[in-house]
Amino acid sequence: MIPRCIVVILLLGSSSLWAGSDFKTVGKTRLNILFWSIYDIELLTQDGFYSQGRLPLRLKITYLRDFTADSLVEQTSKEWRALGITTPKTIRWMAALQSIWPDVSEQDSLELHVDCDSVSRFYFNGMLVGTIADKQFAPAFVAIWLSRKTSQPEMRRELLANKTILSDEQSVCS
Repeated sequence: MIPRCIVVILLLGSSSLWAGSDFKTVGKTRLNILFWSIYDIELLTQDGFYSQGRLPLRLKITYLRDFTADSLVEQTSKEWRALGITTPKTIRWMAALQSIWPDVSEQDSLELHVDCDSVSRFYFNGMLVGTIADKQFAPAFVAIWLSRKTSQPEMRRELLANKTILSDEQSVCS
């Protein structure tokens, strides 16, 4: 019989391997507003190519300034309104984000992992802080940066880095 502690170590090792090292960068960039650097952002997928709706994916934001959770949630709401994403669900999503996201300081990171079941998990500095199971949340959230109607078209271009594909033939979720 295998000792229980070895089983736990094997399970933890395999889940952290899936969560981290299997992903490749599609693109990354920095948001600058006037003279201020706000954050660095990186889009990652299993093979380093992006296609809308193709899972799993990760979006990692490393902050270069301090922000309260309230200001992050408010900015998310503004971006959704600008994109025309105004469903009754956005109110629930805002409440969920308010309870999940902490205040951030310079060099803190918030990372979104979206798995094959469209479950969205947020990590703060590598630690799981909350989950949103609504399948419509992740597409709405990543649209802030990846929609053709984003408020930051140059950022979108750099995140996609000409590495988009039209089909999801190679998705690990297929």
